[in-house]
Amino acid sequence: MASRILGDDQTYDPWVNHALREIYNSYGHTVSTVAKAKSLNKFGRTINADSGVKTTVGRFQGTVVNETFVTTNIIDAIISSSASDTGVIRVEGHTIDTDGNLSFSVQDVTLTGQTTKLLGTPLARANRAYVKNGTFAAPASDLVGTVSVYDNTDGDNASGVPTTAAATKLLIVAGQNQSEKCATSISSVDYWMLKEIHIGIARSGGVAVNADFEIEIKELGGVWRPVGIESNLRTATNPFAAVALEPYIIVPPNTDIRMVVTTDANDTSASARMEGLLAVIE
Repeated sequence: MASRILGDDQTYDPWVNHALREIYNSYGHTVSTVAKAKSLNKFGRTINADSGVKTTVGRFQGTVVNETFVTTNIIDAIISSSASDTGVIRVEGHTIDTDGNLSFSVQDVTLTGQTTKLLGTPLARANRAYVKNGTFAAPASDLVGTVSVYDNTDGDNASGVPTTAAATKLLIVAGQNQSEKCATSISSVDYWMLKEIHIGIARSGGVAVNADFEIEIKELGGVWRPVGIESNLRTATNPFAAVALEPYIIVPPNTDIRMVVTTDANDTSASARMEGLLAVIE
């Protein structure tokens, strides 16, 4: 077992070796990227980052800029603002048990336009949604409206838009066919080795913008805290950046992670991407 702790299966990447050792020394877990064999890349965009307001780089409903996280499986519905949207949406997220352990879940849901459709498996986290491809589920076509994955507790919506904005946890904006949310959660059996980030900003109404990006994590029962990676962009000089994270950032099990941005101008457009490898506990 010692050789697996040292990462002999990953000698082509010394930083993976280092991460395997760090996970064992810090958390006591032996993990493998080979057994999981899966990368995890999260990307998102916001168009309404306001001056001095910490904003998750993602699309949310109305004036919501940061998700309100829930502790039970109450994210149970999907709906579109267009009656013509009746295709199949793949929804990825996590369920949570009574001990607070997250389990990855993926499901296909057939939209029923502006009528609420309940998810087959209610979730505690909704992290990605997109139009499903392939011949086993039809039709696969461009979305006309904005699709919301949300907590249907009050059951109210107006023309396919949930009445309570904060209850919406995931959006597919009209014309995108894919959610944009640079945030995710890690299950109780996985670690995420975060390798690289890409960030960018655009001028707000022709006005130059300064922006500070930061990665934050929240472990089970904890609070949001930065992981020590902060990048500063200026539209006048460096509006885009790619940052290699060496050593890799270790995101432990049962942890939420998000990319946030704080700007000095209202209605700023910001985008971000986080890239890494998943490793499963053996």
